[in-house]
Amino acid sequence: MRIGRFERGGETRIGRFEADVVHDVTTEFDGFQDAISRPGDVADLAGETHDVESVTHLPPTTAENTVFCAALNYEAHAEESNIEVPEWPLVFLKLPRTLVGHGEPISYHTRVTEEIDYEAELAAVMGEPARHVSADEALEYVAGYTILNDTSARDLQLGLQVGDDEMLDWFSGKAMQRTTPVGPYVAVDEIDDPQDLHIASRVDGETMQDDNTGMMIRSVADLVSFVSSRVELKPGDIIATGTPEGVGTFQDIQLNPGETVEIEVEGVGTLENTVEEAE
Repeated sequence: MRIGRFERGGETRIGRFEADVVHDVTTEFDGFQDAISRPGDVADLAGETHDVESVTHLPPTTAENTVFCAALNYEAHAEESNIEVPEWPLVFLKLPRTLVGHGEPISYHTRVTEEIDYEAELAAVMGEPARHVSADEALEYVAGYTILNDTSARDLQLGLQVGDDEMLDWFSGKAMQRTTPVGPYVAVDEIDDPQDLHIASRVDGETMQDDNTGMMIRSVADLVSFVSSRVELKPGDIIATGTPEGVGTFQDIQLNPGETVEIEVEGVGTLENTVEEAE
């Protein structure tokens, strides 16, 4: 089953996505957080049906939720970045205003950056509150999985000089407005093992990243456990699990306006967005 958010007629709705249609189940829930915590009830509802092509996809989370992103969680990506794997998970946050849905433009803020990049990531979506949960029990709190393209302004992220030291500017590189696609929906009860999924990125049809989530340094369960040790996780919160090797900046490749980025994760689907220069 696939649960997501969409907009139709100027209204934000909750839907169960099936092939080419979406069933509107909005009126049965207090909000998306309620729906994602009760997937069994979503499955039992029919709701008004819309053609998927007639709706606008929204990120499958809410402004009340938090998106946590793990950095350097594939060893080969850490190696291509020339950065040692941290002693514990390195996590940064995404602002709600940073996110866009499937099919929406990736904003290229050319006033402040000259180099943006793609990052294919599997993301876990929480279905229950979780605080100080062990890795052994962590997946019991996960409702399902979605896809996140951690589009990054590399010249800003990697170009901060402080005296003789080079620093990473996570805010400027990762949090600019309407730069991070998430979606298209949450795949619920469709993933048996999140550590055995093919993950890939393509730019205008050319494969850039091609790997398996089994190559993560810290598993989804490890990351859920770690984040829950710092803060309480809530239904609708997202944990993005890092990207494999093959990002553009270490191949002297950058995204340009008009190029389309596809992120595909086995069992979840494909997230597709086109780069557009921001006004």
